[in-house]
Amino acid sequence: MRTILLLPVFSVTLLAQPGGPPGGQGDGIWRRNAFWGEAQTMDACEGHQPQTGQYHHHMNPICLRAQVDDNAELVATRRTGADYREKAAPWKHSPILGWAWDGYPIYGPYGYGNPNDATSPVTRLRPGFRLRSIAARTSLPAWTLPTHPGVGETLTALQYGPPINAEFPLGRYIEDYEYAAGIGDLDQYNGRFAVTPEYPQGTYAYHVTIDGNGVPAFPYIMAGQFYGTARGGNVQTIPTSATVYFQNGQMAGNPQTAPLLTSWLTKHSTANAQVVSSFNPSAGPQTTWPTGNLWGTRTSGGASSPVLAGPQAIYYTDSEAYMTGFGMGTYVMGPWFDPGQTGGDFGNYPSRQNYQMQVPRNPEAAQTRTATGLGVQGLWINGVAVYNFLDGASYGNARGADAGGGIVTPAMQVFSPISWERGPVSPGSLLAAYSLFGAALADRTEAAPGAAWPATLGGAAITVQDAAGATRGAGIGYASPATLYFRLPENTALGNATLTVSVGSRNYRSNINVQATYPHLAIANAEYAASGQVVHVRGGQQVVEAASQPISLEGDSETYLVLYGSGRGAETAAAATIAGIAAEVTYAGPMPSFSGADQYNVRIPGELAGRGAVDVVVTVAGRPSNAVRVKFQ
Repeated sequence: MRTILLLPVFSVTLLAQPGGPPGGQGDGIWRRNAFWGEAQTMDACEGHQPQTGQYHHHMNPICLRAQVDDNAELVATRRTGADYREKAAPWKHSPILGWAWDGYPIYGPYGYGNPNDATSPVTRLRPGFRLRSIAARTSLPAWTLPTHPGVGETLTALQYGPPINAEFPLGRYIEDYEYAAGIGDLDQYNGRFAVTPEYPQGTYAYHVTIDGNGVPAFPYIMAGQFYGTARGGNVQTIPTSATVYFQNGQMAGNPQTAPLLTSWLTKHSTANAQVVSSFNPSAGPQTTWPTGNLWGTRTSGGASSPVLAGPQAIYYTDSEAYMTGFGMGTYVMGPWFDPGQTGGDFGNYPSRQNYQMQVPRNPEAAQTRTATGLGVQGLWINGVAVYNFLDGASYGNARGADAGGGIVTPAMQVFSPISWERGPVSPGSLLAAYSLFGAALADRTEAAPGAAWPATLGGAAITVQDAAGATRGAGIGYASPATLYFRLPENTALGNATLTVSVGSRNYRSNINVQATYPHLAIANAEYAASGQVVHVRGGQQVVEAASQPISLEGDSETYLVLYGSGRGAETAAAATIAGIAAEVTYAGPMPSFSGADQYNVRIPGELAGRGAVDVVVTVAGRPSNAVRVKFQ
């Protein structure tokens, strides 16, 4: 399964240029890693956008990879996006996923073990980068020097980076990594020359890189410099002599075998882009999304009318290929969250970009390599922007903090410990807070001694200031420096609220949106199996089994599925479906002896016998829960 790595990330609202004099946008020497600084604001497809609304990927475009069958398989479709994992070997060679501005292709993570032999086994290609073994940030790695003109490998005191500690850990900056030839399969530009299915005679190509758990691996796509001569990018006009290859949802009748033309994902070009909102992921994908204020938040980007996804037109000449489109993903985008913005919503939404881009058809290795810089480095084959590993911020030695880019400061992220989803919360629900950027959420690890959760635990106290201005304490069930489990007070007013964790003189905050009902069902494992029980009733006797085990339905018994969750609010009525079939809910209410937890007793229809693995969804006050899985034998 693709591991979801909860990295310490907080917010990005601007993409400003790094570098410049001290006191400007940082010193431009220790440049912040976008995966480290922005991952918390990315959706399940690992994409997001700045205030300009330009949706993009800094790393593994997992939903695109799944669309083109690049060794990724679906685990489950969740309210907050699809969850994919890497397929087990044997793998097939990755397809082309995008094109860089120098005209070289960007492939997925898998290629031939022998770059010169198309019959050799396919392997996951490893990058040649690793974290440096340093005790202080007083020098630069050699591979970054071409992107630091006028700066030497050994730095002056005014160019030193911050101390290496919990707030500024190794990996926060791209200069924390070194390239070591021989430890991986790829060069210092994150590519190699190799034969591929599309180029049987060989080509230079970049590769998306992941580790063995499917987590993005530095440098993710491109390592700060173009291998070739970069002459692609935005164009004002397309030559009238250019030949039409694709337009208005149809091929133009000009058969081609050139990969730069045939690789574009055109089959979704007549479908509208779709987004899931942060404030109600259970509503599912929408073809329009916020363009102004939503629940009192300030939003940028947005779409007030549907926008077509994917490439809209492709043209070519002997030397160039041209692509027009709107920059929208061909998969469902969103939702995006940000604990630092009002209601915990990441207020930047994708907007129509009206791309008109050029990519050279005859790439060549550059004699002098140029830095990729910020912004668009190329296009994915669905017309979404390719970004690199920079987020626009760098460390400022004089101020002792990063400047530019998003706000990165010790804080916390709130999520449901029941479904492991982010999103709206409801009064009385169980919540968890995860440390961001080195925030120590407690002084020590401590669990509540009983069912009555105290207001202070492990040296931490949690207060909630709600939309009505009232401030209340929250009961804490478990505390550690990295994680808190607590319960939102039942009388919390609906609307936007702020949580504050106080640990001595330290205070950490997270914004949330409180809604009357937002049901979560508990999951038992990474396969999203239901956490609950199955009760067989026969002749007045009950036989109880775990819901995560295969369920056998016997003709002479009634069988009930007992599910646990949170977020029901004050509602006492619910509906349920199992494999899309309506199932009677005989009880919807609090779970006995566990404050904040809900219980649903669902009668299982006998027609489900032998159906195999299916999804169960409970709906409360019109809000469907996350889906959990049971298996019938």
